Amino acid sequence: MRRNRTRSVGRRSRIDFQLEPKERQALKLAEIREALVAAGYDTTAKQAAVLGVGRSTAWWLLNNDRRYGPSAKVIKRILSSPQIPKRVRRKVEQYIEDKIRGRYGHSEERTHWFGAQFHIHHSDLKPKY
Repeated sequence: MRRNRTRSVGRRSRIDFQLEPKERQALKLAEIREALVAAGYDTTAKQAAVLGVGRSTAWWLLNNDRRYGPSAKVIKRILSSPQIPKRVRRKVEQYIEDKIRGRYGHSEERTHWFGAQFHIHHSDLKPKY
């Protein structure tokens, strides 16, 4: 009988590998929401305030299941918020890196454009193992 070789790989890595790109994107946005809730921002109004965006934008970003991601403009506004918790900032930065790497199914042209909005290019990112 053959052993399952994915046993040594972390559970999350196997799940991430099997997901469709837009599902991965939706999961990362859910992680941002979970980080906000864990930091005590459990309502849309509180989340919007800490992210520096309007309530409708915060709700759309964190609760919508259409699997569209935020624009570069919204992400810049979030990163410029002085109140954003470190864990949430890290999740947003991971989202940016993953989008630039093309993990969410966008074209190479679109990922280059997105990275240029943050002055980051795919070649500047450290490899993930």
